[in-house]
Amino acid sequence: MEWIRVDEALIAEGFNPVEQKAISQGRAIDPAADPVPGVCSGVAGRVRAAVLACGRVRLAEDALLIPNALRGEATAILRVRLLTRFALAITEERKREAEAAEERLDAIARGEIPFAEDVSFASPIFHGRRARWASPGAGGIMHGSIM
Repeated sequence: MEWIRVDEALIAEGFNPVEQKAISQGRAIDPAADPVPGVCSGVAGRVRAAVLACGRVRLAEDALLIPNALRGEATAILRVRLLTRFALAITEERKREAEAAEERLDAIARGEIPFAEDVSFASPIFHGRRARWASPGAGGIMHGSIM
């Protein structure tokens, strides 16, 4: 499974040039209080939580990595959160996209939408002692002691 990082690359992908300029100007005002890394981390956490809840995908160790298949959902959520944070206009279409992305992530978490990389590790494996059969002195086959 291909993994992508939730960072400024998704901002460049999901925002128009006017929004990108407004966000970069807002970030330049106080670089110490830059909200973008925190918002990116929150979106990555939201996507990773849904993937983890489905129980069929092993997560990458880096907390900012998400499956590439969920890039659109992450971009839609990131877009609305950053536009809200920087007090920029949000169209109804973008709000609907973010709501639909949240609903898809919830459906993945509930297992309603198949999302798996390898289900072989998800099957339970049972281990136990093997039964040993012995022949008692009176004849016949009976369950003997386990050695």
